[in-house]
Amino acid sequence: MLRIFLNRRFEKYFLPCLGGMLGGLSISSQYWLMLMPFSLAILWAFSNYKIANFIWGFTFVAISHYWLIHLHPLTWMGFGWVSSLLFAVFAWIGCSAFGGTLVFLWGLILRICIGNLDNLFSKTIIQIALKVLFLSSLWAIGELILTQTPFFWIGISDSLVSGDLYLAGLARWIGASGLCVLQLIFGFWYYFIFYNFKNKKNLFNCIFYGLLLNLIFHLLGYFLILPDVENDSRYPIAIWQSNIPTREKIFQDNQKLTEDIFSLQNKAQEFNAKLLILPEGTLRSNFSFIGKSKMNTLAGGFRFASNNLRNSLLAFSKGDQYYSSFLDKYRLVPLGEKIPNFISRFSNAVATFGGLESGQRSRLFQWTESPNLALAICYEIVDGIGIKEAVKNGAELILSIANLDPYPETIHSQFLALARMRSIENARDTVIVANTGPSALIRADGRISELIAPNMEQFEIFYPLLATKQTFFSNFGNLPLILIFIFLIYLNFMNYPEDLIKPPPSNISPL
Repeated sequence: MLRIFLNRRFEKYFLPCLGGMLGGLSISSQYWLMLMPFSLAILWAFSNYKIANFIWGFTFVAISHYWLIHLHPLTWMGFGWVSSLLFAVFAWIGCSAFGGTLVFLWGLILRICIGNLDNLFSKTIIQIALKVLFLSSLWAIGELILTQTPFFWIGISDSLVSGDLYLAGLARWIGASGLCVLQLIFGFWYYFIFYNFKNKKNLFNCIFYGLLLNLIFHLLGYFLILPDVENDSRYPIAIWQSNIPTREKIFQDNQKLTEDIFSLQNKAQEFNAKLLILPEGTLRSNFSFIGKSKMNTLAGGFRFASNNLRNSLLAFSKGDQYYSSFLDKYRLVPLGEKIPNFISRFSNAVATFGGLESGQRSRLFQWTESPNLALAICYEIVDGIGIKEAVKNGAELILSIANLDPYPETIHSQFLALARMRSIENARDTVIVANTGPSALIRADGRISELIAPNMEQFEIFYPLLATKQTFFSNFGNLPLILIFIFLIYLNFMNYPEDLIKPPPSNISPL
């Protein structure tokens, strides 16, 4: 009896935890193919158990977002050492618990839809496919909604590109959300193989047709991201990875920074660069050139508008002393930039700073001295819809300026994965200019052409290609996915299941 009890506890608690760990480790990892499908297979296998769903989601977010702990120390913002540590830990645990709750809710809908997995496997292959497709689309729609809020960084949708570039090529048609659906289906396929093996059923058809679909999807993705040989419109851009710690930026001297920028502009002109780009947060709100700008420059900085502080991209034309154009950041990091009033009781510095205000939602930056840009200021790289809209409205290049200090290099890989997905979806080169990294040039096919080593100051010239062609995704976005999801709701619930929320028999194990 003790062995049976321990085995059930092992299955119910440890295996979902292992599945979440594998999924969290596979985010933006080259080992995606060896980890993510098995992680999702475990998710499907234990979807009968409510606590297992929560454990999987909690562990998944805890591993993939562990860098939140690196918020500590926040003593430079006025927090005490202990309150800073508590703040970072609670932020990490809170995000993990939120992820666990969402997966728990997904599992609840699964049980409403199919009762338990034994009921599912008693149905026809068409019925199984419809329900799995509905539940996978539900997850993808959930992630899509979260990308439109401040409470999301990276999930299953954008995790694929680092580990399976050719499959990620399908994003040209179906976007990151469509890839999320495919990944969950592949996870179910892995579990379906194991289920048939366990029950000594025929494995040939299951394996053969699954591999055939995999091959077809990979071939489609490969052809979709073939380079456009007709596109040779190279646009030389100078970028500066400044490597200035965030806590030191407030002490920068205006004259010294002007001299540094003038030196960079001289270098850029030697290479005939048409733009100099500086990372997020480089310029203070009171910055102006001591003299006149020597060339067209785009710089991340702060500005005041209606007595509110904004995090912006500031444009200086050649000969300007003050910025002549701008685009404000609209998606602010919760607590990091958008600070609730109650937080001020823990930090006088935070109370004085008061947080930032959002700008307009459009990410299209139009300036007479540069190509039309789809702009993502740091955290906004998550918003595929905003960048898609900018490309649809004429953006020829995606530009991302960022400041990921003081986070570890793990977040650099996740940021690159997000940027690569945006490039594939829209068939646009992406230029990333970050304070401590990653600074990179990503081609329209998702490949990293140039990458500057992190945590070092570096000046570099990139040669991105400008493009005007639209992809299926940049034209239609997630509308096809939403319409299919609505149709799947009708197909799955037009005959309401009689075994509604029927719990699994206690003596049946998913494994």
